[in-house]
Amino acid sequence: MRRAAMLTLALLCAPGCLVLSLQPAYDDETIAWDPELVGSWIDADDNVTMEVERGEWKSYRITYAHPIETATVTAYLTAIGDEHFIDIMPARGEDRGSFLVPVHAVVHVRLEADRLELTPLSYDRFSDRLRARQAVTGLNIVQDQKKNALIVSPTVRLRTWLRMQPATGPMFGASAVFTRKKPVDSIDVFVKGRMR
Repeated sequence: MRRAAMLTLALLCAPGCLVLSLQPAYDDETIAWDPELVGSWIDADDNVTMEVERGEWKSYRITYAHPIETATVTAYLTAIGDEHFIDIMPARGEDRGSFLVPVHAVVHVRLEADRLELTPLSYDRFSDRLRARQAVTGLNIVQDQKKNALIVSPTVRLRTWLRMQPATGPMFGASAVFTRKKPVDSIDVFVKGRMR
């Protein structure tokens, strides 16, 4: 399996093996905004960088770079109980044609100062349930042609289900941990460059 950062950020460009939802995990009343998410982030373990910018109407514009791909997505932060989730979807404002349906990836978010932990839903757990023809209580899920686990429940049911899941429970996969990139002080760069 791919590492968590790849699953978290390469959600919309990857060839399969993801947990996706047809409906968002937020609605107009539950969209949250945290300016502390905006900035430059790096996951040194997986060599992933992420630029988080303010997007339109309480959204985030996320551009990530991984050694095998780079993409831009739109994300919305939402609170469910005491936990926070980010709903990642294709970049807004781009017409991708009539036959493409925007899907959503739901990722648990934990932000503490300059440490950002992103935890996706566990593809292995959902896939195991689908293969065994076992239900995921509270959700309707199917498998698409790319073998993605596709949640087809409405937003209200998805939010109810997420509220019942412990953040470190088995329905979540491995976390990717990002640290905030510190801005480079141009004076330090100049001084260090002249000292060589």
